[in-house]
Amino acid sequence: MRIVPHVVDTLLLGSALGMAVQLGAGPWQSGWLTAKVVALCAYVVFGSIALRRGRTQAVRGAAFIAALVSVLWIVAAAFTKSAWGPLVWMMAAL
Repeated sequence: MRIVPHVVDTLLLGSALGMAVQLGAGPWQSGWLTAKVVALCAYVVFGSIALRRGRTQAVRGAAFIAALVSVLWIVAAAFTKSAWGPLVWMMAAL
């Protein structure tokens, strides 16, 4: 159980980089893919704080919420193909 999160995070990052290679996209050419990779890195950091490194319950709770927002951003960027992610849906609703 100690290595499973590391394996999952490595597979996620590897699949993102593999997708970039398949698309022939450099790091800044495809904005939505760059947003997904940045949000994935943020998810890993926030998840680490939420599960282990947070000193207080408030810090851990805030990190947990931030990790969930990061996952939402990853999913929204994948669906909308936009670096703006969920903001595209919010703007469309207005």
